[in-house]
Amino acid sequence: MLGACLLTLSACDSKGDPTPDAGSTEQPPPVIPEGHTLVTPSETEVHSHPWEGVETPRRFAFVAQAGHHYDFVVEPGSDGYILEMRDGAGASLDYGYPSRRVSDIPYPWHWSGLAGGSVYTVEVRWYSEYSEAPVAPFIFRLVDMGPDDHGDLVATATPWTPSAQVLVGRGEHWGERDLLSFQTVVGNVYALDCTFPTPYWELSIINARGQRYGATDNTTFEETQAATAFKSPGGMFYASIKDQQDNTTTQPYTCVLSDKGAEDHGDTLATATVLAAGTASVQAKFEMLGDTDVFALGVVAGHSYQVSCTIGGGKSCEVRNAVPGGELTGSPGDHTRTTFKASQATHFVSVHSSFAVPVRWVEGNYTLQIEDLGTTGP
Repeated sequence: MLGACLLTLSACDSKGDPTPDAGSTEQPPPVIPEGHTLVTPSETEVHSHPWEGVETPRRFAFVAQAGHHYDFVVEPGSDGYILEMRDGAGASLDYGYPSRRVSDIPYPWHWSGLAGGSVYTVEVRWYSEYSEAPVAPFIFRLVDMGPDDHGDLVATATPWTPSAQVLVGRGEHWGERDLLSFQTVVGNVYALDCTFPTPYWELSIINARGQRYGATDNTTFEETQAATAFKSPGGMFYASIKDQQDNTTTQPYTCVLSDKGAEDHGDTLATATVLAAGTASVQAKFEMLGDTDVFALGVVAGHSYQVSCTIGGGKSCEVRNAVPGGELTGSPGDHTRTTFKASQATHFVSVHSSFAVPVRWVEGNYTLQIEDLGTTGP
C-alpha cells in the first residue's frame, strides 16, 4: 500500500521541466543581435576589419560591467568612418565622424555609466572626403578601463541637484569626462565652482547637443580652481568635468553647483529695470559671462545726461543708450560712459560685461552713476 502511495505521489508530482531554485539569481546569457560581432574588452587585442563595401556597415557588440568605463580606441591607419553606439533597445547613445580620411593618430571614444550585463552595439560606416572607396581597414581596440564614478554620455549622466552640498569626483584616466545632469528654471542663473588636484582640467556647462552655455579658459594650465555661470533658457543642462590629471595623484576634485535665482536686472528693453527720475546711482552686478543689464531711466526732456559705470576686480563694463524704440548705441572713446540728450520722459541705458572667458568666473559688482547735466550739457 505504501509503495502504491509513493508511486502515486511520484506520478502526481512529476513535471516535464525541473523546478528552478527559488533563491537562484542566475541570469540568462545576453543575446547578441544578429549580424554583430561580439568583442571582448582587452587592452592589447587589436581588431582589424576590411570594409566590405561603401554602403555596408561593420557591426560590433559588447557586454558591459556595471560602473565600468570603456575606451573604444580607433587606431592609426584606420580609414574614415561614422560611428554610432546604441543600447540594447536601439537608442542612440553616441554618434560622430571624427575622421574623414586615413588617420595617423588614435581616437578614443569614452563610454561609461552603462548597465551591467547589458549588450551595447557599435555600428561603423565608411566615410571619406578624400577617396571614392575604402583604402584602409577599420582598426580598433575595446578596453575596459575599470570603475568610473560618473557617466560620460548624456543618457548616462549622473543626476545632480543644485545646492550647497559638495560633489566629489575623480578623473580615472586621461580623456574621460564626468557628465552631471541638472534641471533648470527659465531665467535663473546657475554657477558651477570646482577645485582640482592638478592644473590639468576642462570645465563647461552644455546642453544635450553639446552647445556651451558656460565655459572656462585654462589654456595656460596653471590654475587649480575654476568657475563659470550662465542664465538658463530652461530645461536640462549638463556639467562637463574633465579632470585631466597625469596619474601622479589620487586626490579627487570637488564641485558645487548653485542656483542663484533670477538675475538682478533684465537684459532687454522690455524687461528693463525702471529707475525713477532723479536717481543718482544704482548698485548692480554681472552674474555671468557676457551679462547685460538694462535700465529705463526717468529723465527730463531737453536735459542732457551722462551715465557711467565703475567696476573693480579686473573686470570692465560698457555703457550704451537708446531712446524708446531705438537701438542701443555707445559713445565714442571711453566705453565706460555715455552721454545723451533726452527727448522723452524715459531713456534706456544698458551695461555690458566683458566677453573675455576667464579661468574662474566671479560675480562683478558695479556702480551705475547718472548725472543730470541740465539744459547746458553737450
